[in-house]
Amino acid sequence: MVDRLRLAVVGGGEVLERYHIPAINAVPEVVRSVVVDVNAERARRIADRYGFPISSVDLGDVVRHADIAVVLVPNGLHAPISCELLAQGIHVLCEKPMARSSEECLSMIDASRLGNAKLCIGHNRRFQQHMRLAKQILSKGLIGKIVKVQAEEGSPNDWPRSAAYFDPIMSGGGALLDVGIHSIDLIRWFVDEFQAVEYEGNGTDKTSESEARMRFDLTNGATGSLTVSRSRNLAQKLTLIGSDGFLEVGLWSATLALRCVKGKAFQNLDRLEIAVARRPPSDGSFAEQLRNLVSAINGEEDVLVNGHVGMAAVEVVRRAYLGRSQGALHRNAESK
Repeated sequence: MVDRLRLAVVGGGEVLERYHIPAINAVPEVVRSVVVDVNAERARRIADRYGFPISSVDLGDVVRHADIAVVLVPNGLHAPISCELLAQGIHVLCEKPMARSSEECLSMIDASRLGNAKLCIGHNRRFQQHMRLAKQILSKGLIGKIVKVQAEEGSPNDWPRSAAYFDPIMSGGGALLDVGIHSIDLIRWFVDEFQAVEYEGNGTDKTSESEARMRFDLTNGATGSLTVSRSRNLAQKLTLIGSDGFLEVGLWSATLALRCVKGKAFQNLDRLEIAVARRPPSDGSFAEQLRNLVSAINGEEDVLVNGHVGMAAVEVVRRAYLGRSQGALHRNAESK
């Protein structure tokens, strides 16, 4: 039997307690090792509460006592912390967004190569069961060629955000980078690459945006829009409109709705609910994400969301920000 992999967490905030602790509990191939946080008292509290034998403020303790590190720190620290660990052979699961820029993302990929360590980026929605079902439906061409994509996500109270979220230097961006990157990753996975983007938001030099809208063209010819907010409740769904129907995907609930003009079942139905959220809701995506990394370390499969995948989503956001506007939309297409 392969020895269990020693797991460290770097950052003891709410994302750890709400999502990653249950994931760690569900993956028996890992064993808790060390909690590192800049706040020694918080590190000790997390370690005591969840059974980590070591708490520390020293990142070196991760290298000394762990094989895998789950990096849960502000965006501006993703690259430096991940690079330090990866270069010393520690496998890393880094929360999304991967980093603030393509350059930071590349530094993480290079460090992974240097240390011969696996790098996984926390786009957990690719591991949700209804998302995987949506991927299968699209791959079978049930709604024909995708011609339009619409996504909305946002709420004023979905998450307790620290000051780092609103600091444009530390965060690297606001609602688009923090919230919208989920849909950007899914659109790339479901449909195709982004060819051209237009952006508007309410950010300033001193504060990251709380509202953002991005219009885009995809390389398959589809057009679309993405609206994200930290101040309004939005629809929390991704809609893919095809030549032969549509697929509506829940972003906050495990729901799928399908219409296919070719199917007999749809002659008397406007739509068919093919996935319905559980009550209470159940989301095993964080555990599946960690399990995928463990399997990759053991040589059993590839990392599904590797550094290149994570960087591609960040690059879309950076291109949008290059055309930043307070009022009118600015077009920013890739050069051919």
